[in-house]
Amino acid sequence: MTATTRRPPDRTRRLSDEEHAYYRLSRRVYALFAPVCDLAALPMRSLRDVVVDLVSPAKDSRVLDVATGTGSQAAAFARRCREVVGVDLSPAMLRVAAKKRGAPNPRLIEADATELPFEDASFDVSCISFALHEMPMTIRDAVLREMARVTKAGGAIAIVDYALPEHPVRRWLVYHFVKLYERGVYADFVHSDLDALLARAGLERRADKRLLSGAARIVVARGRDRR
Repeated sequence: MTATTRRPPDRTRRLSDEEHAYYRLSRRVYALFAPVCDLAALPMRSLRDVVVDLVSPAKDSRVLDVATGTGSQAAAFARRCREVVGVDLSPAMLRVAAKKRGAPNPRLIEADATELPFEDASFDVSCISFALHEMPMTIRDAVLREMARVTKAGGAIAIVDYALPEHPVRRWLVYHFVKLYERGVYADFVHSDLDALLARAGLERRADKRLLSGAARIVVARGRDRR
């Protein structure tokens, strides 16, 4: 099996109005934002190697980076692992990623994360970085189920995204500052129960690291029946 083996998409499910709006907005915004995405993400650059350190993958690991964007997290994994595949819905993002990656790793594939084009248990590690907060809840659920499906038994699933500090003043400041540029479902995401989200995908939290004064969070999960 190769990493590009395609799984037949589910054509029977009808998208909700919220899901349609998400896809329309995403394609339009990502096309405009792709050239400057790395500049906007400069505060997050220091997290990339921290994610890899926390996951601690073996050198021969096969890693999937979901919603890879311009490929920064995929590149961090590629410096340590033998094979990395980055998938993203946006061709514009992937074009930026392709310009800065080193051949042949990571490989980049245009794909919808709710219907990943890989067979079951294809990867040792899967990761999604600063993308779940942009997705409606139904899409978040589908993406995590797909990541669980394509990750091997015992493999790690890393989620990197916004969080809220525990201190009430910092919490208020971070929440209202991020809301200045993150609209949409950000508020729903940071106030949601991440453990419940993981549980719906058959996962449980095994590691949890807060960074950037609590404004960001790295969670490493594994299947509940994969002890």
